[in-house]
Amino acid sequence: MGPFRPRRSLGQSFLIHKPTADLLVAALNLKSGDTVLEIGPGKGILTRRLVEKAGRVVAVEIDERLVRQLQSELGCHPGFELVHLDFMAYNMKPLGCVKVIGNLPYSISSQILFRLLDSVNVWEMAVLTAQREFARRVLAGPGTKAYGALSVFLERVCKREKLFDIPPLHFRPRPDVVSTSFRLTKRQEPLFTFNDEVFFKRVVKAGFRQRRKTLANNLSAELGLKKEDVDNLLAECGIDVRARAESLDVWKFRCLVRVAESSV
Repeated sequence: MGPFRPRRSLGQSFLIHKPTADLLVAALNLKSGDTVLEIGPGKGILTRRLVEKAGRVVAVEIDERLVRQLQSELGCHPGFELVHLDFMAYNMKPLGCVKVIGNLPYSISSQILFRLLDSVNVWEMAVLTAQREFARRVLAGPGTKAYGALSVFLERVCKREKLFDIPPLHFRPRPDVVSTSFRLTKRQEPLFTFNDEVFFKRVVKAGFRQRRKTLANNLSAELGLKKEDVDNLLAECGIDVRARAESLDVWKFRCLVRVAESSV
């Protein structure tokens, strides 16, 4: 067998810095009875540490070559389960309450975060690493360029915190950008709920659809409302009709959705 060649199509870039791996695993605050879901274990630098600390480790890997390597090395370890599958097709629900860890492929980081949001009742904490620009979107607050729909959705259900940056030299192949690790800790209860969660997501996404346009213009176009009706909705929530979506905190979006529910 020749040397392992990472597949560009999978966005493979493997963490090789052991002290960083130690810090990432430590950030999960593992107990012996915990179940950990690892997204894309790769060559196993995190996996080896996880199986020593957690009661159960479920690693989901799409690359059959890495599956063979990990199965050969760790397959006999009690509590270790290796799943050969694209994480986007993996059903998390049977796992129960888990902690999640992973170095996310840059090309599908957003899809993975939205997948975790859709399964938020299944996990309690996630320690993730992604491209720094994407991590800024995850962690952003109102009034910043990085703030968007993903920031709002995450803030409602979990606490977000940056852990540290990771330089390119700590990966192989070496990426062109700095990576950032962050932790999401699920709130005991969401800040608020809606009878129609789909409508909530629709309104928030509509608000950010075209960032250069005002919130009123975006909502009018996406929800099919007259401009004057949208202006009235904004006024009920104390939102300036000239405001853009990035100026609204999560509570303003809550008000906007509740008022809009009766108008659409």
